[in-house]
Amino acid sequence: MFSRRTFYVGALIASTLFSVGPARAQALALSTAQAQSLGVRFGPVAGAAQLEIGASGRVVLKPDAQYLVAAPYAGMVSRVLVSIGQAVRAGQPLASFASPQLFEAGRALAEARSQANLARLALARDRGLHDDGIIAGSRWQATQARAAEAAAMVRAREAEMASAGIVFAGSGEPQLVAGRSGLIAEVNAVPGTRVDGAAPLFRIVDPNALELDLLVGRDVPAPTGGERVEVRQRGATGQVAGVVPASDGTAAVRVRVALDKRGSLQAGESVNVIVHLRGGPNAAGEGRVRIPAAALTYWRGTPGVFVATQAGARYQTVVVEAVDDAAATVRGALPPGTRVAVAGVGALKGMLAGGE
Repeated sequence: MFSRRTFYVGALIASTLFSVGPARAQALALSTAQAQSLGVRFGPVAGAAQLEIGASGRVVLKPDAQYLVAAPYAGMVSRVLVSIGQAVRAGQPLASFASPQLFEAGRALAEARSQANLARLALARDRGLHDDGIIAGSRWQATQARAAEAAAMVRAREAEMASAGIVFAGSGEPQLVAGRSGLIAEVNAVPGTRVDGAAPLFRIVDPNALELDLLVGRDVPAPTGGERVEVRQRGATGQVAGVVPASDGTAAVRVRVALDKRGSLQAGESVNVIVHLRGGPNAAGEGRVRIPAAALTYWRGTPGVFVATQAGARYQTVVVEAVDDAAATVRGALPPGTRVAVAGVGALKGMLAGGE
């Protein structure tokens, strides 16, 4: 016979075995009559194609859709040649600009070109003398080096002028030009105003280069990248191109959406966006589904649902991604067509406890 001590030890071991680890799928025998008497009712889970979340977003310009024209040196704007909203092309003059440094840069460029021209003439002369054996090879090499240095100086001075965004009109007047085509969005230049170097004078934008900036709260599943996005009222569609945590400490995420169809969106407006979540299985083979909030329960501290089977029901653990008053988004071994208990969950938990 077993002693009382042996019985208590066995009970303790059994209790420990039941409490270690998360609750796994556990079967319950349940007839149709029992289900009706207990008020148990099952409903289907929402498949991946039905997983949608709403988010608010702003229509913003892409970072490379804007171009700033700044004063290359400290100087004065003498004339403004464009207005806000005007379409401009790359290289089109925007304003007349005068600066002592600009004229010094122009003088240095002219000097470099003059020196390069003299170096080319010397190169042509010494080539003939070297071919006739009149000068030594060392002098010919020195002449070649001086010509290369002079040409490099010209390129450096020309690059300086090009980076300044300055051209000289037929009258010799220096003018600031547009670095790209687009619309004039800002004009900060006033004729007669003296400006510092690098002061922003014009902003040019491409109104068609738009994207969406979304803020997705922690109460809904966060996109991971590549999800389809649409703004139904405006006929715009796109894909999630980037997800980063928000910097406000709310556990929300900011989502960047690259548009493939602009629709009637305009930069600066706020819109309601639908994000179509992907419900494909993860590395563990668990797919993402949406279930009624009433179907989600906890057993031994582990979330799960009661899944309908031919013999009755079984408890299936899940991973909860988001929950609100109406529904929960979870990951688990719940393939399309799975039916979960949406009523009578308490009774099923009682049967599960009684079966142990």
